[in-house]
Amino acid sequence: AVLVSPEIFSLEILTVNGHIKKGEYVPSHLHLNVTYLAEADEKEDLIINKNENQAVKWWSFEDALKVPDEPWFIEWVYKKLIERCKTF
Repeated sequence: AVLVSPEIFSLEILTVNGHIKKGEYVPSHLHLNVTYLAEADEKEDLIINKNENQAVKWWSFEDALKVPDEPWFIEWVYKKLIERCKTF
């Protein structure tokens, strides 16, 4: 993959409510969602860190909108990123 630009493509600060993960309580916290725009061949192998990522694969824009469980994430993050990608 090659970065289209070295600049951050998008940055969101997301609140995460306290929850149970792998049997342990995780207190409320913030997630920084940093997105870079890269161009890649979908035939390339993906490098997946199973401790950090659960659904790494090549997605169409339409399929990516079906992934999040949170409607606000689809509306305010994914749709924004997709529209920005279309300008390149």
